[in-house]
Amino acid sequence: MRLSKDRQTTRASVKLGKWVELDARTDFSPPGLVAVGLLVSGILLSASVLVAATGRAKARRIEARRDRNLPR
Repeated sequence: MRLSKDRQTTRASVKLGKWVELDARTDFSPPGLVAVGLLVSGILLSASVLVAATGRAKARRIEARRDRNLPR
């Protein structure tokens, strides 16, 4: 695989108080950015499915609780 010449690089530095200093550096190629975008979109889509399933389960529990209180 040929390395891309148009790579994107960034650095970040965070200092917390007197003793903690964090330095980070990242380096992406265009195919790498596409891969990260696909991974993030997959995570967001799966999270929305989990939230929707949780809402449906909660609605079913509420309805079942309501049905148990009905006079027979």
